[in-house]
Order: sequence, then structure tokens, then C-alpha cells
Amino acid sequence: MKKWSLLLLSLGLGIVMLSNPTTHASSGYTVIKSSFPAGVGKMYHAANPKQNAYVWTTTKHTKKLANIKNYPNTSWHSTGTVVLRHNHKNAVYYRVGAVSPTKTKKSVTGWIWRGYLKPGYNPNFTKVRSISLDNATNAEYTQFIKQSKYQQLTRDILALFPNSTVSKPLSRYALFREPKDKVVNNVATFKAMDDFLNVKNRLTNQQRLAKIKAILAANGYTAANRQGEYIIGIYLTNFQWSDQYDTGDMHQGFVIGTK
Repeated sequence: MKKWSLLLLSLGLGIVMLSNPTTHASSGYTVIKSSFPAGVGKMYHAANPKQNAYVWTTTKHTKKLANIKNYPNTSWHSTGTVVLRHNHKNAVYYRVGAVSPTKTKKSVTGWIWRGYLKPGYNPNFTKVRSISLDNATNAEYTQFIKQSKYQQLTRDILALFPNSTVSKPLSRYALFREPKDKVVNNVATFKAMDDFLNVKNRLTNQQRLAKIKAILAANGYTAANRQGEYIIGIYLTNFQWSDQYDTGDMHQGFVIGTK
């Protein structure tokens, strides 16, 4: 299983529909039905970042876990849905978990009314270290590269290819080599690049960029040849990663596709 999918799938294991409504007598909330689809879940962000909007520890609504107004840069990953009845009215709630950056290292996971959320990643990526290629759209991934302070090396590499564009599927292909992500027929991969990108080092970004330029030049991508209209697949985490989810896939990747 791919490391990103493993991380995200840990929260969603199947679909459950409650045939008999469950009432929490102490709170007056009744669970009408629930759904926990298998898969990577969906990303959301605050519909109104300045509005009080609470995440509850349980569907009983007895304890507030967080106010998403206090998490202005955070995205919320949803893996489940319930329909709650309260005062003869039904409302849909999502089970969500806070995704970097958060205010605390502790897990922030609970239930929130869906009206407080909008689909997609939080559009402010300035403080975000990484995002999931399984959840991000192509536009979100491109915006993340442009904004994140942790993506300077990625921006420096892309500057070597001034007439090219980034592809999220091809960036996923750079990590996993899955045929479904190969969105163009001709894709150049580089063993020397894979080896360099997937061994931790303490080089500066400029030293890393020089090494990457040397690998590209050795494979025929000199300054003159990098002016073409390529499709780039790239995923870098600034040489920082956890080995916890290492299942044989690469931590970082770079490939070049030809239109």
C-alpha cells in the first residue's frame, strides 16, 4: 500500500448505515445514519475563517474540542459522515481531523456541522510543509508549490524549466510509478536522481540544486535543452520524512514528461 494512502486510509475502513437510530439521551442528538466510506477521504477548509465553528469530541455535543476560527491555515480531512436529528431537525456532520499546520502536536479529530466547511484544501499554503497527492487537485498542488516556504527547492528546480508546467498525476507517478498516473506517453526517469532524492542529507538547498543540475546535464538536460515545453512531475519534502510509512515507495521524486 502506498505510504500516503496508508496514512489516510487509517481513518476510514468501510461503510456503515445504522438501521436503528441511536439517541444520546443526555444531549438530545439522534444519529439517523452514518457513513464511513473506504478511500482517502476528502479535504475541507473553513467556509468563513472569522466565524466561530466548533469541532465536537463526539456526536453527543457535550464537549467542544476546537474552534476552527483559531486554525486559520489548517485544512480538515474528513473520513466519515453522520446525519444527526436534534429538535426535530436533521443536520449533516463530518468527522474531521486537522491537517498541518495545526496549533498543537496533539490529534484534533472530532465532529463538525458541514455548513461550516467548504470543499478543498485551505487556500493559504504559506506554512504548510506537505500535502497529499491523493487529495489535492492539480490547481491546489500548483498553488502549494508557489506559496509554501518549504518548497523553495522545488521552485528553484522548476525555474530550470521556464516553459514547462507541473502535473499532479505525473508528480504522483514520480513517487509510485503507477501506470494510471503516467499522463503522457514519454516520461524520462533518472536512477541517479531517485537515489539522490531518497537519501537524507544535510546539504544546503543551493548544494542540492547544483547536484540536481549535474544529474540533469549528465542525462542531456543542459541549460539549452531545458527550454522545451515539458510536463514536470515533482514531489519534494525538503529531504525530511518519517520512515514510519515506508513501504518501498520513494519519499521524493522527479520525472520529465514530453507533450
